[in-house]
Amino acid sequence: MTTDDKIIIEIYRRMYKEAEPRANIDKIIKSGEGKKPNWFMKYYLDQKRQDEIMNEVLKEFKVPKRRWEAFRTECLLGSSPTGIKKTMLKEKIK
Repeated sequence: MTTDDKIIIEIYRRMYKEAEPRANIDKIIKSGEGKKPNWFMKYYLDQKRQDEIMNEVLKEFKVPKRRWEAFRTECLLGSSPTGIKKTMLKEKIK
């Protein structure tokens, strides 16, 4: 596992620890749940909090700021919890 992979996994650990419902990303990976399509859509974490967690982890790992956007893109287009509650989605569809 590369250092970049470790950083991404740490970001996901913290996000899912605070998500609704809470989850353990390591168990999700081991159980195979993470291989199911759109599995992350059943977890919610406010987008602002996701950004705060990414900033915290990137600072802790001393990632140069010029690389932060690449990590943000990886997390947000990857398997981060949704930042939109299901009730909000239903209202937008109406």
